[in-house]
Amino acid sequence: METLYLFSSTRSMKCFFAQNYAESFLPATKSIGEFLEFVLRVEGKRKIPNYLRQYYLYKAISATDTQKLGEFAKNFTQFLQNSSFFLKFYDELCAECVEIRELEKLDIYAFYDDHIQVLESVFRAYQKLLEKHHFFDHYFLQNYAITFELLAEFSQIVIQIDGFLTRFEVKIFKEISKQIPISFLLRIDTFNQDYYQKLFSLTLEFGAYTIVLGQGSFSITDFKEILPNVKNLEILEFQDKIAEVGGIFSQIDIWLKQGVLPEQISVILPNESFIEYLKLFDKARNFNFAMGESLSALKIYERLVESKENFSDFASFEAFLIEEIESEGANVCKSVQETLSEFKFSLPYLESLEAREQILVFLEMLKEQSLDDVGGGRISVMGILETRGVHLEYVIIPEFNASNVPSISDKDIFLNTQIRENVGLPTRKNRENLQKHYYATLLDNAKESRILCLNNDVTKPSRFLLEDSIFGTQKPKKTSLAYSEYFISGKPLSYKEQQIIAPLGVESFSATSLECFLTCKRKFYYRYILGLKAEALESVNIGSKIHEALKEVYSGAREFDEDVLYKRFCECLSVSFNAREHFESELAKKYLKRVFALEQERLKDGWIPTFFESGFSFDFGGFALKGRIDRIDKKGNELLVLDYKYKRSLKADSLNYEKSSDFQLPIYYLATKTQNPNCNIDAGFYDLYSAEIVKERDLATKVGVLEEKLKEIKQGAKEVDFSLAQKRNACKFCDFIYLCNRY
Repeated sequence: METLYLFSSTRSMKCFFAQNYAESFLPATKSIGEFLEFVLRVEGKRKIPNYLRQYYLYKAISATDTQKLGEFAKNFTQFLQNSSFFLKFYDELCAECVEIRELEKLDIYAFYDDHIQVLESVFRAYQKLLEKHHFFDHYFLQNYAITFELLAEFSQIVIQIDGFLTRFEVKIFKEISKQIPISFLLRIDTFNQDYYQKLFSLTLEFGAYTIVLGQGSFSITDFKEILPNVKNLEILEFQDKIAEVGGIFSQIDIWLKQGVLPEQISVILPNESFIEYLKLFDKARNFNFAMGESLSALKIYERLVESKENFSDFASFEAFLIEEIESEGANVCKSVQETLSEFKFSLPYLESLEAREQILVFLEMLKEQSLDDVGGGRISVMGILETRGVHLEYVIIPEFNASNVPSISDKDIFLNTQIRENVGLPTRKNRENLQKHYYATLLDNAKESRILCLNNDVTKPSRFLLEDSIFGTQKPKKTSLAYSEYFISGKPLSYKEQQIIAPLGVESFSATSLECFLTCKRKFYYRYILGLKAEALESVNIGSKIHEALKEVYSGAREFDEDVLYKRFCECLSVSFNAREHFESELAKKYLKRVFALEQERLKDGWIPTFFESGFSFDFGGFALKGRIDRIDKKGNELLVLDYKYKRSLKADSLNYEKSSDFQLPIYYLATKTQNPNCNIDAGFYDLYSAEIVKERDLATKVGVLEEKLKEIKQGAKEVDFSLAQKRNACKFCDFIYLCNRY
């Protein structure tokens, strides 16, 4: 009788082989995911392929009243860009054996009631579609069966655990243990102790355990105390990514000179986007990238995307595809052909889609494929998840920054911590503890480790570095600027501050351009004199979306009824570019509900929204002031100028106007006064987040300060010193931070 070994990943499986079976026959092994697919079945049904899930979910949403969630998908193309969150949420509920209706029972969830009702309707419609075509998605929701016949040759199952088990996995293992004993090999530390004590109902100390599951109950059969490892660990701080890459190559040079083999060195990436920096400088191909190269990064994928509109049916696109890949390498051809064969199975289920949409489904499948780095070198580069169950000797972890560590999951944007605890879903703290466990295990097993992070005005080191149980008493060390020069041949040029003195070159200001001039004259020079602009982003800022939606609502309003206006606003705000923006839009609808309630009160008080997006241009202080006012309300002879703001903790400007750079409300006030000289005028910001109007405290005084500042600018307009901002806080999110050497 054999033993079946299960692992978290194929890499940990290979490590197990290398350590224990270098010169003998290999035992039976599988990953935990493969094992579940191997041993579980649902009679008369097939598991739905991943690429069909999105289409079926799209159809389910189309057949469901999703008005409360907004038009989640106006067309299939847009839906493909928005569905990842929806499916991840669904997957998480199933993995933890949580029925969505359990969420409805929680009073604390009242804020999301309408979301839950719609989600439940969509899931129900999705399940009906699966039933119709004899598919299933998750065993948890099915009458599954365990195929014990396939396990007959095994006397026991041994599972190496390198993370957390899901409830469903534990449920299956308990059922199997009634016929075959299961041993869990795991290491307990401060980050997983509480989790596994609750899971196994055992008292566990720090150390390595063998825990046996037999007849549905857990017992400890072996324990080894793990002695603290004297870590040869350094934490290094760099000013920029180029210096960080120089630090990586420099450390590799040091280890190689000490006799360390390249195969013993590993670079671990918390964020795999850093690969592009490594590839840029890896001219000799010393690195081997475990994650491979995405097909979507190749020129052929770009050509396919550009041509997707040119075909009347998928067959003609297929002919074009076959012709295109003939000139590609064998690896590309094989990967594309395999994906094509898999996709053609689904074509009968996609008949309702247009040819362009069918092609798009295929391209999304192709996007997920990657090519092995067959021509790579001897130094491994991998993500943190690839380190599970693997003993690495010499480790470099770059990019250990607050933006990368901890990694934030899309799953955390929907349910708050208290709800997750109540229904037994993993919380953000659980996810962070799991990540800490990975890093702690990785560093404890290593002979030498180097942690690299950035520390500049924009990027800060991760708070994980404060964990003494992982990093001990090590503190970050600032590095020499010489690392930035690692790749430079010849004498490097030192940065020299440039003084720019030139005529002002403009005869007019908007509130935005004036604020820019008063905050940072150098930014004003680049933006408004030279006309430099940052590359436009694909996604739209949520504040801009709200602004456009309100403009659409009020400019076309025939009556000011609260419910009618709010419904129209929700319709205008529904188009989203990605899952996070969609969720933010849904939250905005919640907050704006209060705004429309306030609107109704103001209508009763006599205030009538009268002018929207009013353009203006007038002379003041020697300049033409131009702009567009969001809205002006009228009440008899009174006018109230309003500018929409959607931000937390909106505050009025301090009364120290001499240091102020924001003169938006005084400019709007003067513009309105110029056009309506006989009216009493006030101005304020419309705080959409808190549903209140925040007025300027002393409008007359601030108008006076504005006039003085404009006259001062006019006097020096022939020779302006376009100097850098005195306070670097203004540089943090500036488009020109690299031009000014302030990164």
